[in-house]
Amino acid sequence: MKKYVNRQHISLALALFALYLAIVFWPHFAKWCATIFAAITPLLIGAIIAYIVNLLLRKYEQLYQQLFKGPRARKFQRLWGIVLSYLSIFLILAIVIRLVIPELISCVQLLINNHSRVITRFITAFEHNSNLQDIFRRFDIRHLSWAKAEKILSYGFGGTFKALMSTASSVVSVATTSVVAFFFSIYLLIYKEMLAHQCTRLIDAYLGKIKRPLMYVIRTFDNCYSNYIAGQCKDAAILGITCFIGMTILRMPYATMIGVVTAIGALIPIIGAILGASIGVVLIFAVSPLKAGIFLIFIIVLQQLDNRITYPLVVGKSIGLPSVWVFAAVIIGGSISGILGMMLTVPLFAALYQIVATDVGKREANAQIGREG
Repeated sequence: MKKYVNRQHISLALALFALYLAIVFWPHFAKWCATIFAAITPLLIGAIIAYIVNLLLRKYEQLYQQLFKGPRARKFQRLWGIVLSYLSIFLILAIVIRLVIPELISCVQLLINNHSRVITRFITAFEHNSNLQDIFRRFDIRHLSWAKAEKILSYGFGGTFKALMSTASSVVSVATTSVVAFFFSIYLLIYKEMLAHQCTRLIDAYLGKIKRPLMYVIRTFDNCYSNYIAGQCKDAAILGITCFIGMTILRMPYATMIGVVTAIGALIPIIGAILGASIGVVLIFAVSPLKAGIFLIFIIVLQQLDNRITYPLVVGKSIGLPSVWVFAAVIIGGSISGILGMMLTVPLFAALYQIVATDVGKREANAQIGREG
């Protein structure tokens, strides 16, 4: 009994000492954590890319196994799967850019032409404003000392140079991070079985007592995130294509660009549909207010059909999360990390909801058995 009490005192003392160190050295610890996080950011991005690409890789490998059943052909299964997965993603992006850029340029030119009158009126008002003309007449460059001029010029050129250097550094940093993340994702996909085997061995060695519940939690999160990503992409594609077809039938401008915007917005739960519709209304309003009103009615009907028919069939069954919790997940995720948080917290809540619901069901069943016994 005394040994047990002594162990409790030692554990409490160690916990208090660790808390004291965390409070005293928290700024240094936070700085160290930020440095480590910055160093592993390309690897984290690469892991996210690999996880998304792996959804396509599984489908391509299944198709490859159906087409080529010889033992020699199996050697190239992973290689062709990875190549086709990345080519599919790059091809989709290239097609979207090719279709959107011309309409985007046309839209910008139209906006500039429509607002040229406003600019002309501003210049005319500026020329006929007597107060502004008096200010410019009083301004004499001879009263400006060389010291002030040198200071203004040096500050201007120095600020511009610093801004250019900062922009160039940011571009190089983003490019380097993207390249490292891309190649790291390929390595993860090539050696994913080996990495899974190593993780299983570590769990067996250090967490053998909780292996079953831990693996259940990991599988639940994997299923929720993979089903959510696949379902959201399917629903977004269906909504974008339907929007494009409807706008083409109604002869509305910028059908391709607004269809793509609507599809991208559909990836964001709840808020994305509103954003996509708002952008479409603004762009069409610059061409014709009447067509903007027609588009608003059309997009509201389309989104209602998607929310009531397409989304429950494509995404709802795979997530199994009630709408009230979806709304809570979007609000919390948006507050924490913006649009990315909105997209990631919905499957997180779905996984937690499924785990808690399963555990509550087991506890209620055990309690019922205990009462009957």
